[in-house]
Amino acid sequence: MIGIPTDDPVWKDAECDEENVIDGIPQLTAVEFTCGEAYKAYLIALLEEYDWDVESEVMDDDEHGRIDIIAEHPAVGCVGIEVKRTRNYIRHHIAKGTGQILNYRSYTFSDYDIDYWALAPGFDRGSGPRKFKQVRNMIRRILAELKLGMVSRRREAITFGKKLNLGIPLREPESLDEADIQRIDEKIADRKWDVTEYDPRE
Repeated sequence: MIGIPTDDPVWKDAECDEENVIDGIPQLTAVEFTCGEAYKAYLIALLEEYDWDVESEVMDDDEHGRIDIIAEHPAVGCVGIEVKRTRNYIRHHIAKGTGQILNYRSYTFSDYDIDYWALAPGFDRGSGPRKFKQVRNMIRRILAELKLGMVSRRREAITFGKKLNLGIPLREPESLDEADIQRIDEKIADRKWDVTEYDPRE
């Protein structure tokens, strides 16, 4: 399990899950963020701590839209991330974020060669852990079919489908080797979605 800084306020009041233990260490559930901006600020700080080059609020060349985060790392490439807080599982937040990512993927960002796109939902778990897992897994599968990743806050990684071991860690991305990246690229390429069929202007 990736180490979690104990002095980080996000984890200050974290709940310890004694039933899910990895290498003898119980998993933690982070406290909730009160707004999307707080979650975005946390992700930016985390990425910068682990040597990602990060730009926020990046406008595309034709000024159609502005993506929340573009992050680059030599071991991984370039990732575009849209952050959405999903308070009480209101579906339109997820739909809006997914639509935005699809739009951004069709735009031109000439200063960046974006290899991967991901949605970062700041899930609100107020409705209980069972519903949370159901919603999270459903969203992860939908995004995977669209060739999009999902930022898993618990694992602090970008995952591409239900296989949680197939992903890009936000911490220590250099732990991936070329074979890992190839497996991710092949998994994404296997999806049926054809990005050339999507035009946000239609």
